[in-house]
Amino acid sequence: MAVELSATMFLIFLAFSAPSSVSQDSNLIQVAELSKILEEDELWRYPEHDDIVNLTGSLDNTAASAKKRKVEDGNLSPRKTAKSDKDHDAPLCEHSIVKSDIVFGSNERILKQQAILKKEIQDCLQMLSKVKIWIQLNIPKVEDGNNFGVSIQEESVNDLAKAEDTSFALLDGINKYFMTRGKLVSRLGKYPGVKDYAMSIQEVDRRERVNLCLSLHDLRNNYFILYDSITKNLDKIKKPRSNHDLPFT
Repeated sequence: MAVELSATMFLIFLAFSAPSSVSQDSNLIQVAELSKILEEDELWRYPEHDDIVNLTGSLDNTAASAKKRKVEDGNLSPRKTAKSDKDHDAPLCEHSIVKSDIVFGSNERILKQQAILKKEIQDCLQMLSKVKIWIQLNIPKVEDGNNFGVSIQEESVNDLAKAEDTSFALLDGINKYFMTRGKLVSRLGKYPGVKDYAMSIQEVDRRERVNLCLSLHDLRNNYFILYDSITKNLDKIKKPRSNHDLPFT
């Protein structure tokens, strides 16, 4: 079930063009719907002890058969068939498995969560960019005195910029998860007897699921905070000085 968080940001955009069309009741209804999805959707349930991913590697039979044929036909180079000149005559083990032939699957549940979160972040960044440029274009020229409204505009722009930085950090965190997990999986493939590597991967997956749930909650809360801040100061944002008519209000 997709979580349509961008609808809340759309309410903010509507508030700029037609403040009277956005009622308090509709905003409260949207808040309740989003909170219900986050609490009841099984995909966004916080991980428990029974959420264990099967980390058993599967053999890529196609690649393994090809490598075996090369060994039987004697097509491997001396560098691949021997580690040094002393043991270059030693026979290769017929049933040896090359590391690259073992495939460890990804955590499909995390991939689904990441896909939803990335879409919501992209929608959030687009809306934040529109709102920020709208406020920036309504900032009047610098003058002495009567700059209280301008300071509110600048503070709103700073809040939007912080929300953008937070969104980019969430995307960067997803990439770091894959790098961390990939290194652990490669070590598990090299040393399958070390159970600590398998436990480390499970803990990385569990931590990522918690982070994704918290990230989606933070994204929703940022929408609410920005909506509350901007609507409360909408008059000053649209017209920071009483003696100026701005072109984008």
